[in-house]
Amino acid sequence: MAKERKKYLHVCLTPALIDQFDIKGAIVVVIDVLRATTSMCVAFSNGAKKIVPVAEIEECRTYKEKGFLIAGERKGEQIPDFDFGNSPFSFMNKQVEGANIAMTTTNGTKAIQMAKERGARDVVVGAFPNISLLCKWLIEQNENVCLLCSGWQDHPNIEDTIFAGAVARELSNHFYYYQDSALMADMLYFIANIRKKYFMKNSSHYNRLIHLNLQKEVKYCLRWNTHEVLPVLIGDALYDVSNREGDFYEIKSTILKEQYGAVSNHKLKSESLKE
Repeated sequence: MAKERKKYLHVCLTPALIDQFDIKGAIVVVIDVLRATTSMCVAFSNGAKKIVPVAEIEECRTYKEKGFLIAGERKGEQIPDFDFGNSPFSFMNKQVEGANIAMTTTNGTKAIQMAKERGARDVVVGAFPNISLLCKWLIEQNENVCLLCSGWQDHPNIEDTIFAGAVARELSNHFYYYQDSALMADMLYFIANIRKKYFMKNSSHYNRLIHLNLQKEVKYCLRWNTHEVLPVLIGDALYDVSNREGDFYEIKSTILKEQYGAVSNHKLKSESLKE
């Protein structure tokens, strides 16, 4: 019997390039290290029930009327009249526990929406706080993977690419690199791991956040395995599936049933396979 071929691993360096990759049926890992995907991990670690990622500010505001807390930033700064900005520290309070949150950011939530609209099998949130659990889960799923770096306003950035390289290296024995961008990210991570301070201190977004006096946030976002959660987009919202029992399809079906109410098994399966 022929040996089963390894699944592929893509690295998309910016959402502006996503249409160059075949992500239909693949698991897309959305990466926005500084700071959206890190903040999402922190929110779930502090008991958030679900997070609805939205692209536009006004759409996010409409969720306030539905009883949601709303979080958002543009160009690194909190949107006026929102409950939270995009700081991981702002989600470390009792207000988050059991809350439904709608969130919009400059780059991360846009990337999540793009992955969903282009037919990704699943969309999962990746950041240094959940990197080991994320890699373990991706290996278990054994599906094609695309690591989608959110970048900065459609431009590649250092921190997301380094994270993608760290994940690619962790997965290298289980997946094959289909494009050179995966190898590039892997090599960048290898080099940066020797001179982390040099790479980060010279990156544009690092300096953008430092200018906003967010040094502590930047350092926090670069710490490994601080929040072992696994936020996955199911239906229109992110849920932490790390502590749910059963295989992933069963978990998705249960959550979709909660979202849509009483539906036929056929419709439930159809909706589940779309996500």
